[in-house]
Amino acid sequence: MTAPKYLVFAIASLACGMPCLAQEPSASASDHTARPTLQAALGLPEGVRISGSIRPRYETLTNQFVAGRTGDDEILNLRSSLKLEVDAGPLTLVGEFVDSRLIAGNDGGGAAGEIDTLEPIQLHALWKAKGVFAPGAELDIMAGRFAMDVGSRRLTARANFRSFVQSFDGVHATWTGSDHLKITAFAVHPATRAPSDIDSALNNEAVFNPTIDSITFTGAHLDTPLPDGMRGEAYVFGLNESDTSDTPSRNRDLLTVGARLRKTSATSAFDFDLEYAHQTGTERQTTSPLDVTGLDHEASMLHLEGGYTFDMAMSPRLSLHYDFASGDASPTDSKSGRFDSLYGDRSFELGPTSIWGALSRNNLSSAGIRLEAELDEASDAYIMLRQIDLAEARDRFGNSGVVDITGASGTDVGQQVEVRYRRWLQKDVLRLSLGGAALFNEGFLETAPNATGQGDAFYGYTELTWTF
Repeated sequence: MTAPKYLVFAIASLACGMPCLAQEPSASASDHTARPTLQAALGLPEGVRISGSIRPRYETLTNQFVAGRTGDDEILNLRSSLKLEVDAGPLTLVGEFVDSRLIAGNDGGGAAGEIDTLEPIQLHALWKAKGVFAPGAELDIMAGRFAMDVGSRRLTARANFRSFVQSFDGVHATWTGSDHLKITAFAVHPATRAPSDIDSALNNEAVFNPTIDSITFTGAHLDTPLPDGMRGEAYVFGLNESDTSDTPSRNRDLLTVGARLRKTSATSAFDFDLEYAHQTGTERQTTSPLDVTGLDHEASMLHLEGGYTFDMAMSPRLSLHYDFASGDASPTDSKSGRFDSLYGDRSFELGPTSIWGALSRNNLSSAGIRLEAELDEASDAYIMLRQIDLAEARDRFGNSGVVDITGASGTDVGQQVEVRYRRWLQKDVLRLSLGGAALFNEGFLETAPNATGQGDAFYGYTELTWTF
């Protein structure tokens, strides 16, 4: 495939959105005083806060790229959330329910992974204290069930695009000094989505997500200010899991150590985001009870990004990206080299997830260029082009299952084009989002033995988010 092919898609995508981009912001988009909230409507007493959102989203995918799938895919999903916070002296009690259900769509594809009906994703107590260990410092400790973002969110995050929210049971503490030094530590067990079978999920059956006691996830993260407006981070994450009769696993015992250096974007200035993580330990190749062979694990992840924000209309920011995540060099040796992205998010960087999710932080070598802009006070948009290669020719591509264990299909996967447009129809209340992605196949996805052979894949979504 030649470059003009995917550039035509990018230009056509922007052209279709131009009528929307040309609109002036409506009066409601800039009217901050008119924002209706559930909090105000209920007239709740001081110390009691309630909020939530409702987000219907329609997604469609043409030409499957996941091994074993055929035809097209689509889903109409409705995700609703409701959060209640109650101040009780030194404690704040927090509860949040998320209901993500299938309204319509295909039985196959990735729809089942987006369904989690009537789930309490957060039920915890939050204790806040001031002046702990140093004047002006603050200490926050959560205990119970919660979702969490750590650092860059590449390895631990509450996903923004997916309808399913990963939650954890345990303890999470954050200490923030008066000089903006921030230290985070946690020890948790992850919850797993239930029901686990596809038919029950597609029928929107409500089952409480159980805690996986056989998996322990721990971590410590340091975030410190540096000269010239920079910030530096260092972290260590530990993941230990073991087989049980109910939860077969790969018995991962992984230690991930990483560092990050970043500078936030600003007008007429360069910014950057550099992160590296190294992973060691042991794991098994499969979750089969018959697989008792431990593989020595060594893997790494790298993100390089540099951008510049222009001092002109719409404040455009142009950035260059490179993402690397190691793959497994050989499926037959006693080593494992495929990077484990733990509980991170990827939609903000590698493209939409949900029924798309073409790229993931394993067996990936990808360079890209991104252009983003604030079109007016109510709208923003971006377009991103990526070249996609495998880090190792004999390992599978992302989560697609497509693999050539001989390596004969090479490492050139193709190109991904991603676009998104968002507009506040009413500021901080109602927002429209339109987006899509295309995967233009090259040698690997055309010749790998279990490639679908359906050609270039195209994905689009439309969503409306009401926040109250």
